Amino acid sequence: MSQRRTERPGKARMSDVVYERLQGFLLDGEIQPGERIRVDELARRLGVSQTPVRESLNRLEAEDLVTKTHLIGYSATPKLTPERFEDLFEARFLIEPYCSGLAAGRHRGGEAERIAAIAAEMRTRYQAGTMSYAAFARADAEFHEAVLAATGNSYFGEIFAKLHCHLQLFRLLRDSRVTEDALDEHDQIVTAIRQRSQESATDAMRAHLTASRTRLRTAFASPPEEATASASGAGD
Repeated sequence: MSQRRTERPGKARMSDVVYERLQGFLLDGEIQPGERIRVDELARRLGVSQTPVRESLNRLEAEDLVTKTHLIGYSATPKLTPERFEDLFEARFLIEPYCSGLAAGRHRGGEAERIAAIAAEMRTRYQAGTMSYAAFARADAEFHEAVLAATGNSYFGEIFAKLHCHLQLFRLLRDSRVTEDALDEHDQIVTAIRQRSQESATDAMRAHLTASRTRLRTAFASPPEEATASASGAGD
């Protein structure tokens, strides 16, 4: 995800709270792809002024989750087409396995432990049943971003951010169960990076992307209700 905010101690800013609520609406399907978004209605629904709603929508526009049309206003972006989906994964296969290998060879200890900590927290919250679908999507994005950051090359992170891939992909199967498949795949990546095994890290990320693509393709192969029932997980 792009434009990740800097965490601050104390009470969260209202615009940050509203942003996370609206992002959750989009990922959880409360706001459907292509649906018109009315600022005044959202402000009343959330019990806030229109200012933090507009600020949040601007952030979501930068993440390609909403679009703004002159004289019309905001609407949720359409769902990925099958063609766009395949193009996105083609780009990811070029970037992420290579970067995972680089991270294994270049990381400093703290970077590997950050990757491991994200994976561990995801598993803990999943097993406790306290992680919402939107929260899983955000954490999954953080995991992949942390791997790219461990390469030491900021250009990779910038390229990945421009794909806006995580949030768009999670919208495909927003109603599906998040299972441990993706978490197990993350653990394999973590192990390889910790061991500084570049080949294993490259292979583990490639296997993760391959499995993720297979899981997400069901959104195009079946009607929405069938895809929901058959999906084995949404981690990407």
